[in-house]
Amino acid sequence: MCTPEFVERQTTSNLTYYMFDGPLEQSVGDTRQHQLIKLPNNMVVLCTSDPDSAKAAASLSVNVGSMADPKEFPGMAHFLEHMLFMGSAKYPTENEYTEYIANNL
Repeated sequence: MCTPEFVERQTTSNLTYYMFDGPLEQSVGDTRQHQLIKLPNNMVVLCTSDPDSAKAAASLSVNVGSMADPKEFPGMAHFLEHMLFMGSAKYPTENEYTEYIANNL
């Protein structure tokens, strides 16, 4: 039996991506279709198709937060969260960036 791996593919526009050719583990009641792809920049994307849904959505997990803190810098994720949401040069007041996101969905 072959070990599952990412296999190179081309889009209709001749852009390269890599498709995972193995089975993906799903919950028993999950009837949606899932496909795992890897982009040329090594970002791994899970695409989910739900034909019964009238809406589309996208989300991104970038492997951050307290679970991704470097061992040598505990608390780094929380510090960076404050850097983003407590104000910056571009969004100087507290929660201004959060409001920008909410108003531009």
